[in-house]
Amino acid sequence: MRILKRSLLGGGMLVLAACGGGGGGTASTPDVTAPTVALSAPANGATMTGTTTVTADAADDVGVARVDFYLNGVKQGSDTTAPYSYSWDPSTLARGSYTWAAKAYDAAGNERDSAAVTVTVPVYATMATVVTGTGAVGTVSLAGIPVAAPYGVNFVVTMPAGGTLSGVSTSGPYAGSGLATISGANSLILASSPVASGQIMTVTFANVPSGAQPSDFGIAVSAVYDGNGNLIQ
Repeated sequence: MRILKRSLLGGGMLVLAACGGGGGGTASTPDVTAPTVALSAPANGATMTGTTTVTADAADDVGVARVDFYLNGVKQGSDTTAPYSYSWDPSTLARGSYTWAAKAYDAAGNERDSAAVTVTVPVYATMATVVTGTGAVGTVSLAGIPVAAPYGVNFVVTMPAGGTLSGVSTSGPYAGSGLATISGANSLILASSPVASGQIMTVTFANVPSGAQPSDFGIAVSAVYDGNGNLIQ
């Protein structure tokens, strides 16, 4: 503070007080509050059978800078914009349990971890089908099979009423091993043992009804056996 004095006519004195710069004023309060963060999807205990979106809710008194997503403790990706999310494709993983968690940061570097959620990746199958006239061909993708541990797998294939199975072929590891079919009403069971990661199965159909769509055909895993023939899924 500076004090200025000036003499006035008549013998008086004028006193002026002024506050200057140079470091004056109140310093800003440091941001020491960590964000809040919680996973909103997937749910704890969920079974994952295809690409899903892992999402987190995060908030901060100043602002969230980013949210990182971790699978089994390994960072998979980040998002800097709400809603905070990461797209996850579990098809390359072996069947088992996996843990997701998120970590939120603010601009000051404060951070907080979310509670973890545990999900299960099973052995599962999807089929991309092309329909041509009265025929159809489905290419099966199998996920969840460990590379070093082939399993026995039973599939249930569905088709439109009147359709028939005209062929099943496999390529890749253990191609054609133990392949058998059991027919049912508009569905059939394919028992393939063993199957392994990287194996490709092609299913062909005949007598396909007019107007049938690829979505009318499907495949699902009905049972999984380990190398000793024990039912594990």
